[in-house]
Amino acid sequence: MKILLLGSGGREHALALSLKASPLELVSAPGSDALAELGTCVNLDLEDPAAVAAWCVANRPDLVVAGPEVPLVAGVADAVRALGIPVFGHDAATARLEGSKAFAKDFMVRHGIPCAASHTVTDLAAGEALIRSWTHGYPIVLKADGLAAGKGVVLAQSQAEALATFRAFLAGQFGEASKTVVFEAPLVGMELSLHVLVDVDAQHASYAMLPACQDHKRIFEGDQGPNTGGMGAFGPIPYLRPADVDLMRTLLVEPTVEGLQKDGLVARGVLFLGVMWTARGPELLEYNVRFGDPETQVLMQLLDEDLAALLLEVAQGRLVSRELKLKPHTAITVVLAAEDYPEGAKKGVPISIGAPAVSVIHAGTRKQGGQWLTNGGRVLNLATSAPDLVTARAAIEAALPEVTWPGRQVRRDIGLKALRHAQAGKTVQDPW
Repeated sequence: MKILLLGSGGREHALALSLKASPLELVSAPGSDALAELGTCVNLDLEDPAAVAAWCVANRPDLVVAGPEVPLVAGVADAVRALGIPVFGHDAATARLEGSKAFAKDFMVRHGIPCAASHTVTDLAAGEALIRSWTHGYPIVLKADGLAAGKGVVLAQSQAEALATFRAFLAGQFGEASKTVVFEAPLVGMELSLHVLVDVDAQHASYAMLPACQDHKRIFEGDQGPNTGGMGAFGPIPYLRPADVDLMRTLLVEPTVEGLQKDGLVARGVLFLGVMWTARGPELLEYNVRFGDPETQVLMQLLDEDLAALLLEVAQGRLVSRELKLKPHTAITVVLAAEDYPEGAKKGVPISIGAPAVSVIHAGTRKQGGQWLTNGGRVLNLATSAPDLVTARAAIEAALPEVTWPGRQVRRDIGLKALRHAQAGKTVQDPW
């Protein structure tokens, strides 16, 4: 089998490592020096459906796997699928669930999916009036409607901050992406990431749920400091009971799958649901139309199936709703970040990689003369699985001295709050 993997980061390297557990030919676009060690790389513009389709015509991959959301929103899956080539990744119409926050909120409301109260605004005066008469409490959540490289959500703690953020958005802070703004009431509780493989068209609607994970967004331990793309994750969540998972299935997953079919949307890929478990139960924060990063690094440690065969099953519309085969483990990943991240990233710093007894996943690196160098904000992930969270955390802690460089940033408390919550006998209903 020949697979074209779209993307270049830690998520894609984790997927590639799992794909290469089976004998296959892997091509990554645009790829990275790390991905080049697992196959070949080609320099394709992932926002140009015609360019990706032209390469597929010439090279005939058996499967295309989309890593990031940008090519899906741009319509790459549509263009390649029109050639008769299976794609693990949604059509552009379905990718609007991530590409447009307003579209996603309308979808949630239309299909009765629990979510925060919201208002969509495109007019300056209307938005300012909404802020001044806001009755839902603070922070006010302001979301740029379109893709904004993960920076288009602001939790405004005051009226002044909300007004300044809204004016900046409408003035084009993120171009056309912020010319429409979604205002949301704040949701308070425990946040988690839920990934679901979905295979939906007019004739059938199938899905398979992956274990819920928990990401850690802030740069410093104790959830302090600015938000990042994610400093580490673990899963499954130790205090999440089977009944809790079934509740998310009933309230969030099944209405989503049924809603896709009712709306005539074709979905062949993964949906990553951002969930907040509030005092009222699980509520949907957002949809993402691709695997999360760093959650993928966790899920690939847990999945006990032939990944290539599974993704092809989804891409060809053959997925049967079922329980996926999983290792009876807890998995964890910890991000090693560059100096100055998240405001910037000090690049070109030599990395020392010894012999860690865990998986080393490359996110922002390059290789020069046999030496790995930092080349992004989130540089490397260390990932492993173990029978329980205590053992998994200890394995990462033992591996940390083996992978280092000057200025390296790392959180040593990934999963610790959840572990203490579980050890205290608390459940998802207890205050987080």
